[in-house]
Amino acid sequence: MDSDSRYESIITSIVGVAVYQVEGVAALSTDSGKSFSGKLFRGTGKSVLVTTLKDNQVIIDISINAYYGHKIPDLAYNVQNKVKEEVEKATNYKVKSVNISVVGVVFPS
Repeated sequence: MDSDSRYESIITSIVGVAVYQVEGVAALSTDSGKSFSGKLFRGTGKSVLVTTLKDNQVIIDISINAYYGHKIPDLAYNVQNKVKEEVEKATNYKVKSVNISVVGVVFPS
């Protein structure tokens, strides 16, 4: 396992924890809308994709399901900021961008 792929795995875990700290996030999700509500982030399909760039920069793509009643633009903004803050605090990487895809809405039961 090379250094970049090891760090991508670590960053993916950091992202998974950070996402769930934002109010309004129901679950990480694949592009197909399948939810992952647990805390295991390896093997979750395309829910989190980390791309390592030159100069210690990363691009992070995240697919989530949102709880009904939360404004999607505000939720995406809050997730972007939280993920960037946590990744930069825990690693030597700078976050170039955090791209959020809201692929589903969870309605109250």
